[in-house]
Amino acid sequence: MARFTHPANDGSGISAVLPYHGSFYSLTDQQALVASVTKAVMFEVTDLSYGVTMQNDDDGHKTKITFENAGVYNIAFSGQLHHRGGGGAAQDVYMWFRKNNQDIPDSNTRVTVSTNSPYVVAAWNIFVSVNAGDYIQLVGHPDNVNIVLESVPAAVDQPAIPSMILTVNQVA
Repeated sequence: MARFTHPANDGSGISAVLPYHGSFYSLTDQQALVASVTKAVMFEVTDLSYGVTMQNDDDGHKTKITFENAGVYNIAFSGQLHHRGGGGAAQDVYMWFRKNNQDIPDSNTRVTVSTNSPYVVAAWNIFVSVNAGDYIQLVGHPDNVNIVLESVPAAVDQPAIPSMILTVNQVA
């Protein structure tokens, strides 16, 4: 897979600077140790990046989407939620975005995961305006610690399923 870290040439002889971007994912199961306690989502693998990096938080986990350049960015993610049991009722997971450790207003979403249909994919996006050096985190908490962000290893005939995938694209 090509990794773009410099100006690109479209074949016409005219060089263009790529927009800043990043693609990150996690191959780790992520589980809350305590229900309803907010925790940042980890993205320990960098697939592609140019001007956007994933930095460690105070606990040493890669959770901070950090911007080298000011601008407006589209951040999109998808995560595989799995209810591993522990009660017959559906439970909720809340997920939202933070900027520089402050909740971004109106960015929260509730996803309900039942034991009858224990796999749910949470996916949405947000546009954010940032200054150089700002960071964004995806955070959340489940009502039940048996709901996890689950990764599945590759099988003979299919690739692995990351617990979380996140992409960042500069739009202005």
